[in-house]
Amino acid sequence: MTIIQLMKKALINRAFFIFMGFLCPGFLTTASGQSVNLTFLKDTVMQNGNTYSFNTVVLRNTSAITRKLTIAAEVPEGWQLLFDNRRVFELGPNQTLSLPLRLAAAIQSASGVYPIQLFLQVAGYSERTTYAFAASVGSNSRWKATLLRPNLVLSKANKDQTFQLLLSNKGNATEELNVLVNTSLPLKQGKNTKVRLESGKDTLLNYSFGLATKMLDDFKNQEITLQVTNQKKENQLLLQKVSAFGTVFAENPSGWYNFPMSVEFVAQNFTNDQKSFYVNSNGKLELGKGRDLSFNYRTDNFNSQLDGSSRYAFINYRSKQWLLSVGDQSDFSEFLIDGMGARIAYNNGRNYRAEVLGLNSRIGDAKILSGTQTFSFAGNQQLENQTIASFDRENQINSLLNRSTYELNWNKYHHLMLRAGVSTEAFYRPEQQFRRNGSSVAANYQYFSPWIIARLGLNHTDANYPGINRGLLQSNNEFTLQFKRMSVGLLFDYNERQLNPALDTGRFKQSLLAGRIAEYGLKTGWKFNGGYLTWISSMVDQMHSSSDLLLIKSFKQNLNMGIEIGKGLSANFSGNILRNYVPKDPTVNSKAINLGNAEIKSAKYSLNAYGTISTRNYGVFARLDNGPSYYFDFINYLNNGYSTRRLQIAPYYERSFLKELLHFRLQMDYTKDNSLPIAEFMARGDLSLDLNNQGLSFRVFGAKNVKTVMGNRSDYVSMSIRKSFHVPLLGIRRFVTMKLQLFKDINTNGIYDLGDELIPDAAISIASQQLMTNKKGEIAYKNIPRAAYTVDLSQVNTIKGWRPAHGFRQTFELGQNETFYIPFRQSQYLSGKLNVQKDLHSNQVFHPGNIRIMISNSRGESFSTLTTENGEFFMNLPQDTYKVRINTDLFEENFRLLEDTFNADLLHKNSEHVVFELRERKRQINIRKQN
Repeated sequence: MTIIQLMKKALINRAFFIFMGFLCPGFLTTASGQSVNLTFLKDTVMQNGNTYSFNTVVLRNTSAITRKLTIAAEVPEGWQLLFDNRRVFELGPNQTLSLPLRLAAAIQSASGVYPIQLFLQVAGYSERTTYAFAASVGSNSRWKATLLRPNLVLSKANKDQTFQLLLSNKGNATEELNVLVNTSLPLKQGKNTKVRLESGKDTLLNYSFGLATKMLDDFKNQEITLQVTNQKKENQLLLQKVSAFGTVFAENPSGWYNFPMSVEFVAQNFTNDQKSFYVNSNGKLELGKGRDLSFNYRTDNFNSQLDGSSRYAFINYRSKQWLLSVGDQSDFSEFLIDGMGARIAYNNGRNYRAEVLGLNSRIGDAKILSGTQTFSFAGNQQLENQTIASFDRENQINSLLNRSTYELNWNKYHHLMLRAGVSTEAFYRPEQQFRRNGSSVAANYQYFSPWIIARLGLNHTDANYPGINRGLLQSNNEFTLQFKRMSVGLLFDYNERQLNPALDTGRFKQSLLAGRIAEYGLKTGWKFNGGYLTWISSMVDQMHSSSDLLLIKSFKQNLNMGIEIGKGLSANFSGNILRNYVPKDPTVNSKAINLGNAEIKSAKYSLNAYGTISTRNYGVFARLDNGPSYYFDFINYLNNGYSTRRLQIAPYYERSFLKELLHFRLQMDYTKDNSLPIAEFMARGDLSLDLNNQGLSFRVFGAKNVKTVMGNRSDYVSMSIRKSFHVPLLGIRRFVTMKLQLFKDINTNGIYDLGDELIPDAAISIASQQLMTNKKGEIAYKNIPRAAYTVDLSQVNTIKGWRPAHGFRQTFELGQNETFYIPFRQSQYLSGKLNVQKDLHSNQVFHPGNIRIMISNSRGESFSTLTTENGEFFMNLPQDTYKVRINTDLFEENFRLLEDTFNADLLHKNSEHVVFELRERKRQINIRKQN
């Protein structure tokens, strides 16, 4: 049969699927379903600036045995996620666990919707399942707030300073903005200002404050936060920095190492018999040069009624090349790795990585050792080799495997992976001792371009190969053509697990592992303004040896869509409709399956669909399940006619108060389920308080069934309190202090001694930080790293006829707390004045201060200074001849300089004085000043 004939047949089948899908619904999941359900309280959370949003992850074990599982999370780069740090969770039969989740967007995140993914891996299953909810970052593009001088420097000469906030509205509607200023400085204006900004208009807000002279002596840098919020609660955060010519400046709060950490007390489900109380703490100490020390510690459950250890603790040291970790280790490789041990990893930063791991597993009684090496070469190729040894004393099995993986990327769009492994297992059991050898091979090719998506994958692991992939045969394939607004493609997926007769004994393991599923069909997708739609039509075949190889076939229709409807209103939908049936005359054992059920000869339809309609503060979620959900649910239906029927409707309301500090959500869930005696009406609440400035957050959330149901365990209340702080490590010094003392070296011996005069009120710049000497000629630059620092003395203009003996820029090597003495020697000096003659009839006020004067010597070296408030200036200079000029471009045509350049002879004279004459024309004057 040709490809054209195959595609024609597939299209005919698809048309049939569409017709049948609207007749009756159905739903089916694979035989290898993980039997642990993961749901979110919210399918979409709103991110407001970089404040935390809240969600809840609900886990439910739907099986009849205890399950162990892990959850990994993936968030966009720069985002912060606070989540229960246990690496392995344990759920009893039908047990439900609610886990709080906090999420903060990066402060510069662009507006849009970001996926937040959680990966669920259940012990005993080879594949992990991906779950996702959306984080929406709002847009404030119609208006903008800008600080004109985000770095403001104060001085004793000008203590009354002003910073300016520019508000711009580029949209087509009037904006009502609220400006909140958070500062300890004495503002002359109010800290909370409301502004009505018309379309296309700008508004300039001036904020000024005054400081006493004594406050400038020890002034520390200030950071003023400004929060601008519109009526939709969209906000923009800005940071205004203020520094001063102070005597003392501390670059860091303390000279000791400070360990930033947080401690959280969590009480989960404390109103029912699944209560759990624990303390979680973590911290990370930056050691500089790419090194850090971090720890994470979670106590065991304080509730003694529950068995099993949930404690988790580790400490990590990381540098640019090394990673050392001691404590609880977890990973997913060929084995589920979780237990107490150590890990050491090395990365040369170029083409070689290596890791060694050893631990005593908390799952069973086993020790695991592994070693991994990775080589990168030719810029696009990688070769990895891993060896794992497992010594399982509980099952009396010793396993050893070696696996090699080769990866190749080329031409931007292509990726190829080849993998091969060999193994040996020794069984030391009283009844028999034997050895088994196994193998594993895998190949995967992916092609991703703007026009074509293709993936071809095959993974075969025989039943004697140890680990979580034992007996797995898997193939995942897709070919999709992508157009501007549409895509169309084919898919084929196959999964099968083979049994190992020596290990997979008992009815439960056979029902868990001995199954296979195949799915093949067509997929299409459309993109349109404000939304998307994807549609998959496929055939699903399932079979399981524990059911005497009963084949179940399903015609499946899958639809996913999302759309924005109008302003602030959005909707999304996901659903599956299936037509399930058993082929006629199946070769099965009638004792296992009730073939007398008349409905076997006809199709059984099932449906699984859910969707959400939401605005900023309101929304409603709905879900409908009708029909068997799993393979064995369908077998159960064939035997006794039982089928799942569930309807859930959940409207909600959420809102933030107190400038986003307090967040509240109320959700009402109506659930009608044929497994419950009566319908449930559940009220869910979530209240959170986030005090970022105090490093404190509090959250309480829970659920209450309005209708009392006998045996109901769904009622719960959980809470958490989190505090962040810094712990100083006294005795372990991280930073040092540099002191400078300026003096007139009267006897020219270069040493500060009796008779030398100190130099007060001298402006000095160190590493862009401005300081000014006190009455003793001292400044202190505190809590700075050990390094070489360059001191700029060119701004010292309080003494005439004295200059630094060793130049205006001097470098000092600082390795410990140290005081450096800087001698000044007598020199020539240049003085001058900008003399302004105004028009007698002019009303314009003109200040001759802060005008830059430029000076150059005979060797081409340049110096500059600024005029004082009365237009005067001077500078101490070495012996030489100089050109002194003022830039005429600074003045508009209303001013005229009689002369803009002077020659100064300091080679034969000790001092020179020049005067720039500036005349105002007889009309309105304007001048631009350069700082």
